[in-house]
Amino acid sequence: MNPFAAPARRGAWRPDRWGRLVCRAAWDETHDVRSFLLQPEDGSRITHEPGQYLTVRTEGAGVERSYTITSSAAGDRAIIITVKRKPGGVMSGHLHDTLHPGDVVEGFGPAGRFGPATAPAECYLLLSAGSGITPMMAIVRTAADLGIDLDAVFLHAARTEEDLIGAAELAALARRLPRLRVLMVPSRPVNGWAGEKGRLDADALARLVPDCADRTVLCCGPEGFMAAMRVATAALGVPSTGYFEESFDFGVTEGEMAGDSTLPARRITFARSGRSFDCPQGTTILAAAKAAGIAMPSSCARGECGTCKSLKVSGTVTMSATTALRQREIDRGFILPCSSRPETDVVLDR
Repeated sequence: MNPFAAPARRGAWRPDRWGRLVCRAAWDETHDVRSFLLQPEDGSRITHEPGQYLTVRTEGAGVERSYTITSSAAGDRAIIITVKRKPGGVMSGHLHDTLHPGDVVEGFGPAGRFGPATAPAECYLLLSAGSGITPMMAIVRTAADLGIDLDAVFLHAARTEEDLIGAAELAALARRLPRLRVLMVPSRPVNGWAGEKGRLDADALARLVPDCADRTVLCCGPEGFMAAMRVATAALGVPSTGYFEESFDFGVTEGEMAGDSTLPARRITFARSGRSFDCPQGTTILAAAKAAGIAMPSSCARGECGTCKSLKVSGTVTMSATTALRQREIDRGFILPCSSRPETDVVLDR
């Protein structure tokens, strides 16, 4: 079959179950950032909204990690994830070193509710640092491909100019999007950088984006950066309702804490496999499953990624976080075991 020919329509990729993806291409973005083009092995169409992410697992790494989809949402035959190699990072190092064209990984999603599809606005400040640029790249690429008249200031911080991801491409996209202004700001430039430089703070934001208070802010980057930007944008008049952020820098969660041993445990049963285990009251279902030696798909363990999403057949739970679920999924009975504590015995469709 001619790979350039329009393919026959195939079924939709299922975002609520693991599926196989073939790596079709891989390339370096910077010295420690690499992108991978992934295509559903069965030819299904994989759709997403700009700002969503995919959870990936491989046999070799033995862990699951979530990565933002950086490709334009205008296409549905393949997606791109962009991965920064982290010191000691099991999955990022594994993907950088071993994932080549023709290899297969498993993916779950797309998922997530970060981006303009869930935060519609007249104008934006896309504020990022380091690998936090990835959802912003998806937003801008999608706008360019769909002819959306995007009014946005794209302000990105990095350590040096050698760490800037997609600088040349963004300059080209800005020529297609007349109301897009791109500002790359290395904090410690090394090669005679002629543009803006230094650390971003409230003073820098006020100078570079004087109408900051009138823009909806989408922020992504290291936790320290986002904490600083949260304070800085608030000081400049951005309301909390106009500030959104995305992060995969997850710390210790409540779900790992022990439950109340003085209360009777609840029985959790997987309907399809027939496996069951006790869950102390006050403990999440995911934490109890791990303690019982029963594997469940999971990534963030705090209700943000949707990897553990499960259909509840019966029983009652209290969910402390529902970010990764849409209301229609909640109405159908889906829960997030990582943030769900049982009030009764529970049966899940697993």
